[in-house]
Amino acid sequence: MHNSKRIKGVAEAYKQRAPKYDLVVRLFDVFAWFGFNISGWRKQAVSALGLKPGDTVVDIGCGTGLNFPLLYQEVTSKGKIIGVDLSDAMLLQAQQAAAANQWANVQLVCEDAVQYEFPSEVDAIISTCALTLVPDCGLVVANAYEALAAGGRLSVLDMAWPRYCPLWWRHALFFLRSY
Repeated sequence: MHNSKRIKGVAEAYKQRAPKYDLVVRLFDVFAWFGFNISGWRKQAVSALGLKPGDTVVDIGCGTGLNFPLLYQEVTSKGKIIGVDLSDAMLLQAQQAAAANQWANVQLVCEDAVQYEFPSEVDAIISTCALTLVPDCGLVVANAYEALAAGGRLSVLDMAWPRYCPLWWRHALFFLRSY
């Protein structure tokens, strides 16, 4: 399938899911007893960035902004959070969360992560549960690495399908489609 058609299809899928996305993601935390704890892993991914007040952080595939509370806690109002996502519907949810929390330092960019031009000398870049869905995620990581300031950090939290589980299970368990 042509890349622009795939991107359009993914954007449309997330448009339908955006209003209930946060609820569905939080429901996954019921599996924490089995070792699946996305909220805990998300906290670890943010912690690994070693952020401090005044830092600039880019959140690739930010979706509805689920990382923003954790990022804001670290960079404070002195820093900057740049959220990048392919879906304008997901970014609308992120914008509403930023407005509700009065995070004036959140900038949102609607763009394919592969095409995104990172600002130079950013302090940190994070991506949680998004790069798996990007066909050329290696290019995104390479571009991210090049944009980091000296001593900057890149934190990626993502998904892989366990080898011991039949592939057909993922269609039953996961509502996201890869593009």
